Amino acid sequence: MQRSGFGLLSAWLILGLGLAIFLTNSCTHEGITADQTEPICFTEQVLPIFQNSCGTSGCHDAQTREGDYVFTDYASIMKSITSGNASKSKAYQAMISTVKIMPPKNPLPQDKRTIVRLWIEQGAKETVCAE
Repeated sequence: MQRSGFGLLSAWLILGLGLAIFLTNSCTHEGITADQTEPICFTEQVLPIFQNSCGTSGCHDAQTREGDYVFTDYASIMKSITSGNASKSKAYQAMISTVKIMPPKNPLPQDKRTIVRLWIEQGAKETVCAE
């Protein structure tokens, strides 16, 4: 009688392919997208994050200018932002970096990073919202 490894090999290939498809489809997590939320307000939501976490004395304020970046007003912040593209925005990439995360002594919590990301993806506009 001749032994065939084809049946066992086929079973493992089918099992592996099925598992790969399952994991690919079940682990997709895009997070909140810019079009799934209300517009982010720059003056009330984004500016305070930059002013209180980044544009502080000894860091990215007008006097220190760490790395030539100032995060105290819209025009200065926009020098490190690529409107509509958080992945190309230097300020946002520093916030989410796992190598040199900013701010270094008190990294931003996920909810604040999400606000900044959504604001950038919504066009990084200098919006002022009603209270």
